[in-house]
Amino acid sequence: MSYLVLDVETTISNKGNPFDQTNKLCMVGLLTANEKMIYDIEYSVDPYKESLKQIQLAVDKCDVLVGFNIKFDLHWLARYGITFANKRIWDCQLTEFILRSQVNSYPSLDKVSEYYELGSKLDEVKENYWKNGIDTDKVPKDILIEYLEKDIELTEQVMSMQMKELADQPQLRRLISLHNQDLIGLQEMEFNGLKYEYNTSQILGDELDEQISKLNEKLFSYHAYDNFNPNSGEHLSAFLYGGFIKERFQRPIGHYKTGTHAGEVKYKWDERHKEFPQKIKPIAGTELKKEGFYSTNEDTLRKLKGNEEAKSILQTLLTRATLEKRKTTYYHGLVKLIDEMNWKKDTIHGQLNQCVAKTGRLSSSKPNLQNFDGEIKSLFTTRYGE
Repeated sequence: MSYLVLDVETTISNKGNPFDQTNKLCMVGLLTANEKMIYDIEYSVDPYKESLKQIQLAVDKCDVLVGFNIKFDLHWLARYGITFANKRIWDCQLTEFILRSQVNSYPSLDKVSEYYELGSKLDEVKENYWKNGIDTDKVPKDILIEYLEKDIELTEQVMSMQMKELADQPQLRRLISLHNQDLIGLQEMEFNGLKYEYNTSQILGDELDEQISKLNEKLFSYHAYDNFNPNSGEHLSAFLYGGFIKERFQRPIGHYKTGTHAGEVKYKWDERHKEFPQKIKPIAGTELKKEGFYSTNEDTLRKLKGNEEAKSILQTLLTRATLEKRKTTYYHGLVKLIDEMNWKKDTIHGQLNQCVAKTGRLSSSKPNLQNFDGEIKSLFTTRYGE
């Protein structure tokens, strides 16, 4: 079967995230058994319609698309209208993950190339440009082309070495082939994303903020400490089990006699302790590494016992923890993620990972689409009507 090795170079916002609306595709590198092709896309001001047409023709001619972390490259091709739904896939990264017993998450092209004694990637673009905040479209063209050509050459060589290794392992090769074909479905799922009620999420998060503020006021009635932070494990430990909270403060030590601040009060940083009486006896074995402090995680709080006041405090803390997680992880958290990633306001593009779990199961990240509770699910809507 004929193959086409592909790799793309993009601008670098959010590590080149294909769904970041500020990013753009700069250059595409293609390699067949007989030919190497480099296409400018939005690297310059020149029209790129013909380049996309040539890329599509090359994709149409091949049987297998080959890449390293190819889902990233496929997202970018899809964003610019290139279709590849019926093609077979060989992702060298995914293949290597399975070949090495699924131990090292997301193996890099550099490490895999070194393993096969093929040399290493060129590092000039990364070290001299990206690390210095210079975006891809500002890299000199000859340097970027050389960098891209090396990547597709190494990818082809890695594929060849993997094929040789699998030549006498037909069952493993079939397993790897199946995982590679799954990648096409996962790419489409990530690319389409999930529709999300952005504005409603912000409003619900704000409402939770108000509820949390009321719970904070209730807690304040028990400790009356202005600088208490209910999200701090150390503060909670001192409050529940008794102890001290260290607090830095600025103490006046006189006035400046000269200079631009002459006559102003001069301060020095100092430290004082706020002491809390014990309200609940800690559970044996929940001591933390920091002497005098104990665990305050949700599981521990549910096991604690005490008088009626203690029970009221614990219930307030547990309710607050639930609301805080719902706000920061879901309602405000997802809004913040969409904003930071520069996604469209109504769509979440979570990652579906094949190269993470040692068990071989699929995992999800940024956000974890497998871990939403019941209430947040109502904000994910359909694009297909009622």
